[in-house]
Amino acid sequence: MYESADIIQYLVDTYGTGETPSGLGAGTANVVKISLALLPRFGKGSRVISGGSKVPSKPLIYWGYEASPFCRLVKEKLNELELPHVQKSCARGSAKRKELQARAGKFLVPFIEDPNTGVSMYESAEIMEYLEKTYAA
Repeated sequence: MYESADIIQYLVDTYGTGETPSGLGAGTANVVKISLALLPRFGKGSRVISGGSKVPSKPLIYWGYEASPFCRLVKEKLNELELPHVQKSCARGSAKRKELQARAGKFLVPFIEDPNTGVSMYESAEIMEYLEKTYAA
Protein backbone atom coordinates (compact mmCIF):
# COMPACT_ATOMS: atom_id res chain seq x y z
CA MET A 1 0.00 0.00 0.00
CA TYR A 2 1.29 3.49 -0.87
CA GLU A 3 0.40 7.03 0.21
CA SER A 4 0.34 7.94 3.88
CA ALA A 5 -3.30 9.10 3.78
CA ASP A 6 -4.40 5.71 2.41
CA ILE A 7 -2.31 3.82 4.99
CA ILE A 8 -3.68 5.92 7.87
CA GLN A 9 -7.25 5.42 6.67
CA TYR A 10 -6.72 1.65 6.32
CA LEU A 11 -5.34 1.44 9.87
CA VAL A 12 -8.16 3.55 11.30
CA ASP A 13 -10.80 1.51 9.45
CA THR A 14 -9.25 -1.85 10.32
CA TYR A 15 -8.06 -1.30 13.88
CA GLY A 16 -9.72 1.93 15.03
CA THR A 17 -13.10 3.57 15.08
CA GLY A 18 -13.21 4.41 11.38
CA GLU A 19 -12.75 8.11 12.10
CA THR A 20 -9.28 9.60 11.68
CA PRO A 21 -8.28 11.47 14.87
CA SER A 22 -7.58 15.17 14.38
CA GLY A 23 -3.93 15.88 13.79
CA LEU A 24 -3.31 12.48 12.24
CA GLY A 25 -4.42 13.19 8.69
CA ALA A 26 -2.04 13.81 5.81
CA GLY A 27 -3.42 17.27 5.05
CA THR A 28 -1.18 20.14 4.03
CA ALA A 29 -1.14 21.70 7.52
CA ASN A 30 0.08 18.44 9.10
CA VAL A 31 2.72 17.91 6.43
CA VAL A 32 4.03 21.45 7.03
CA LYS A 33 4.05 20.96 10.85
CA ILE A 34 5.85 17.64 10.59
CA SER A 35 8.37 19.01 8.09
CA LEU A 36 9.17 21.95 10.36
CA ALA A 37 9.64 19.63 13.33
CA LEU A 38 12.09 17.49 11.35
CA LEU A 39 14.03 20.41 9.87
CA PRO A 40 16.76 20.51 12.57
CA ARG A 41 17.50 16.81 11.89
CA PHE A 42 17.48 17.25 8.10
CA GLY A 43 18.71 14.10 6.39
CA LYS A 44 19.38 12.09 9.55
CA GLY A 45 18.28 8.49 9.18
CA SER A 46 17.54 8.92 5.49
CA ARG A 47 20.99 8.01 4.15
CA VAL A 48 23.11 4.94 4.63
CA ILE A 49 26.42 5.58 6.37
CA SER A 50 29.30 5.31 3.93
CA GLY A 51 30.94 1.92 4.15
CA GLY A 52 27.77 0.15 5.22
CA SER A 53 27.53 -2.16 8.17
CA LYS A 54 28.07 -5.72 9.31
CA VAL A 55 24.72 -7.46 9.12
CA PRO A 56 23.77 -9.30 12.32
CA SER A 57 22.45 -12.84 11.98
CA LYS A 58 19.40 -12.05 14.14
CA PRO A 59 17.42 -8.79 14.12
CA LEU A 60 17.91 -6.44 17.05
CA ILE A 61 14.92 -5.63 19.26
CA TYR A 62 14.22 -1.93 19.63
CA TRP A 63 11.78 -0.56 22.23
CA GLY A 64 10.58 3.01 21.84
CA TYR A 65 7.93 5.31 20.44
CA GLU A 66 7.80 7.99 17.77
CA ALA A 67 7.19 11.03 19.99
CA SER A 68 10.43 10.58 21.96
CA PRO A 69 13.36 12.59 20.59
CA PHE A 70 15.78 10.13 22.22
CA CYS A 71 14.09 7.19 20.50
CA ARG A 72 14.27 9.07 17.21
CA LEU A 73 18.07 9.27 17.48
CA VAL A 74 18.35 5.49 17.87
CA LYS A 75 15.92 4.84 14.99
CA GLU A 76 18.01 7.12 12.77
CA LYS A 77 21.15 5.14 13.63
CA LEU A 78 19.43 1.80 12.97
CA ASN A 79 18.33 3.12 9.57
CA GLU A 80 21.72 4.62 8.69
CA LEU A 81 23.43 1.32 9.47
CA GLU A 82 20.64 -0.65 7.73
CA LEU A 83 20.37 -2.92 10.74
CA PRO A 84 17.45 -5.34 10.73
CA HIS A 85 15.37 -4.83 13.84
CA VAL A 86 12.01 -5.59 15.36
CA GLN A 87 10.31 -2.52 16.77
CA LYS A 88 8.33 -2.86 19.97
CA SER A 89 6.31 0.34 19.99
CA CYS A 90 5.38 1.34 23.53
CA ALA A 91 3.68 4.71 23.43
CA ARG A 92 1.73 6.03 26.41
CA GLY A 93 -1.12 3.67 27.26
CA SER A 94 0.53 0.66 25.57
CA ALA A 95 0.54 -2.70 27.36
CA LYS A 96 4.07 -3.16 26.00
CA ARG A 97 5.28 -0.70 28.64
CA LYS A 98 4.52 -3.31 31.31
CA GLU A 99 6.12 -5.98 29.13
CA LEU A 100 9.35 -3.96 28.92
CA GLN A 101 9.27 -3.24 32.65
CA ALA A 102 8.91 -6.95 33.42
CA ARG A 103 11.67 -7.80 30.98
CA ALA A 104 14.18 -5.09 31.86
CA GLY A 105 13.31 -4.23 35.46
CA LYS A 106 12.06 -0.72 34.67
CA PHE A 107 10.44 1.23 31.88
CA LEU A 108 12.86 3.52 30.10
CA VAL A 109 13.20 4.05 26.37
CA PRO A 110 14.93 3.79 24.08
CA PHE A 111 15.91 0.26 25.01
CA ILE A 112 17.66 -2.17 22.71
CA GLU A 113 18.31 -5.90 22.93
CA ASP A 114 20.90 -7.54 20.73
CA PRO A 115 20.37 -11.30 20.58
CA ASN A 116 23.65 -11.61 18.64
CA THR A 117 25.81 -10.39 21.51
CA GLY A 118 23.52 -10.69 24.55
CA VAL A 119 23.73 -6.92 25.14
CA SER A 120 20.70 -5.01 26.46
CA MET A 121 20.86 -1.29 27.20
CA TYR A 122 19.12 2.03 27.74
CA GLU A 123 20.31 5.56 26.94
CA SER A 124 20.34 6.79 23.36
CA ALA A 125 23.97 7.98 23.33
CA GLU A 126 25.23 4.65 24.65
CA ILE A 127 23.04 2.68 22.23
CA MET A 128 24.26 4.69 19.23
CA GLU A 129 27.88 4.25 20.29
CA TYR A 130 27.32 0.51 20.73
CA LEU A 131 25.71 0.19 17.29
CA GLU A 132 28.58 2.09 15.66
CA LYS A 133 31.29 0.04 17.40
CA THR A 134 29.55 -3.29 16.86
CA TYR A 135 28.07 -2.97 13.38
CA ALA A 136 29.63 -0.11 11.40
CA ALA A 137 31.96 -1.50 8.73
